[in-house]
Amino acid sequence: MANIIKSNKPFNVDDLSALLQIRKDNASLVDRVGRIVPEDIPKQQSLKGATLPDFIRMLSKIITKATRERNVIFEPDEGVRIQIDQVKPIDVPHIYYTVISRKPCLELKPRERQEINEVDSAGKVRHGRVWGQRFKCLIQFDIVAGDYEAADKVMEVFEDVVFHYTSYFKENGVAEILFEEQITDNNFNIYRQNMSIRSLRYSVWIERLHTAFDTTEIDGVITE
Repeated sequence: MANIIKSNKPFNVDDLSALLQIRKDNASLVDRVGRIVPEDIPKQQSLKGATLPDFIRMLSKIITKATRERNVIFEPDEGVRIQIDQVKPIDVPHIYYTVISRKPCLELKPRERQEINEVDSAGKVRHGRVWGQRFKCLIQFDIVAGDYEAADKVMEVFEDVVFHYTSYFKENGVAEILFEEQITDNNFNIYRQNMSIRSLRYSVWIERLHTAFDTTEIDGVITE
């Protein structure tokens, strides 16, 4: 017959009332420990989904405002190259971007996120589902300026803006954004004689959401 020590006092495991008291004490202890963590922890979650163009538009708007004194031009068109003659110095810094890759992240196809009900003006309820799919995007930002001091300064401002506005991007549908690396892109070597160029790469996770309702009507077209 085994004994267990509690409060330096032995008791018999065959004593049913003692076993019940042990379970009660343990339950209250777990409850007290659990309540150390607040029950209503605010969770940071997106208010909506965002596509890669959505992220670029947000970033372009913020960068333009943050660099207003330097007249930095953010080119919103992906893959656009420098239009200035490489033998001429550049007066206004520019920021270009290129999508290195955009790949599904853990989800090869959209997955159901939640069920929703939509009520129209006539009170008719339409049932639907929200589908989502995450993508990991590798984006390269190329900062082009007339000299190395200007290029370095714009690069610092760019990194600061991305860091300080990460929560804003997340609230508007960007799942995550992380700095990957700084590289020297040899594709810009022809411009380096009269310009300074800084290339930064970021990984951006976005979640694209689709809403599908239980109806045969798609974008105003009846499929029946």
